Amino acid sequence: MAIPQDFYTTATLFSLSGSASAVWIITSLMGYLLESKASKQFKKWFGLILSIALSLLGATLVKEQQPLTWVVGVVNGFLIYITAIGANTITEKAATAGRPRKRPVRETSADKAERGNFTEAWW
Repeated sequence: MAIPQDFYTTATLFSLSGSASAVWIITSLMGYLLESKASKQFKKWFGLILSIALSLLGATLVKEQQPLTWVVGVVNGFLIYITAIGANTITEKAATAGRPRKRPVRETSADKAERGNFTEAWW
């Protein structure tokens, strides 16, 4: 098996799987590093904004731009986001497979913020 020369290129970034992978990786990492486990709202909106931004950035590469190009760019942004949600769902389920489901516990202290897991669901 040959090792790839380029792991991520602009060509792969502007494909559906490349953009969705980038959104999933960046959103999961940002949530893991910056926010507490209880803040899924940040990850949801960050992932959506990043998806639309990548899609619109890709739309700037279209040679003959029309107003419809930007509409398709926004729709593609939602497609990228929903694909990233699917990747997040798969990894979250794989990471928690075989573990017994915990019952929700009511926290009484508001200052106990636990760092999120990289593979936790952010949708």
